Amino acid sequence: DDSAQMASEADAESPWTTNFYPREGDSLGFDRLLFFSDAVFAIALTLIAVEIGIPEIDDPDSVADLWAAISAKGPAVLAYVVTFTWVAIYWRANHRFATTLRGVSGRFIAATLVFLGLIALLPLPAAVLGEYHDNPAAITLFALYVSVITTMEVVMFEVADRDDLFPRPITYAFRKQSIIGGLSPLPGFFLSIPLAFVSPTMAIICWFVMSAVMGWAVSMWVPAKAP
Repeated sequence: DDSAQMASEADAESPWTTNFYPREGDSLGFDRLLFFSDAVFAIALTLIAVEIGIPEIDDPDSVADLWAAISAKGPAVLAYVVTFTWVAIYWRANHRFATTLRGVSGRFIAATLVFLGLIALLPLPAAVLGEYHDNPAAITLFALYVSVITTMEVVMFEVADRDDLFPRPITYAFRKQSIIGGLSPLPGFFLSIPLAFVSPTMAIICWFVMSAVMGWAVSMWVPAKAP
């Protein structure tokens, strides 16, 4: 029995069979996941900025043509600002969430890779939004895509909870607040889809206004103390 227990403990500590990478100690799994996450966020923002491009004019000496070309880049710059804001929100939430973990599991790493894959592809709907900002289809594509990313954040929270990755047990009230709060931007995204057919500008504004209102509502109506 003792030999079997020792073999089991050895398997648990083996880098070939482990499924848990602690925050502290000699394991590099936790740190590598964080570094990789930051790199994906940084690359996504860079690609979104590159999509703006340099203004092109036929007469390089024409001041009027250059200003006109720069003005034409306005929608692309606006799309970058909107996308940067949401990426910043996701990065901040991910950074804060990572500080609450005592380690990561294999399932959590898999969920994180799906989340980062969505972040890496975000420049595509962002570029469509910048190019066709007055088209309701572009608004709809961006809203739906960001809704999937938002939902994936909640999936990561669920995986962390089920795999016992939090250093302290969380209460039912806190779990409920975290899930509802994580999904709070979705009403604004969904409402913006029909609104886009009336006013694309109001649809984009709706993303931020509704998210702020829903976040405040969750904090007021679903109070909970962090563990």
